[in-house]
Amino acid sequence: MKIKALTMICAAAIAVCGTVHAQSSVDRISVHFSTPVMIGETTLPAGDCSIQVIRGASDSVMLELRSAAGNGDGVLVPVSRLNDSDVDTNGHVSVILSHRNNSYLLDQIVLPDHTGFQVQE
Repeated sequence: MKIKALTMICAAAIAVCGTVHAQSSVDRISVHFSTPVMIGETTLPAGDCSIQVIRGASDSVMLELRSAAGNGDGVLVPVSRLNDSDVDTNGHVSVILSHRNNSYLLDQIVLPDHTGFQVQE
């Protein structure tokens, strides 16, 4: 549980979320990472990043992450839906990172209504 708390503190310090464009759900999120973040096998550099929610014809959902630095194509990552997260969002979108082997990895995105997305490994 200590690691989870540390991860939450680090994520709060590292990721500041905002800019939501959607009717009733989040479709695009802007975030600033103060350290590089691993997405699968790809490392996004520190700096501004956009996260696009891509909903498939079925219940499948993917996130596409793009660095504002424009280094290469976007990174697609499959996610599952979170329905009742216990993360306190303070009314904002929260990006949760995990810390493993000296790297930060994208773990969850939690929306103000406590729904969101869990990255599938």
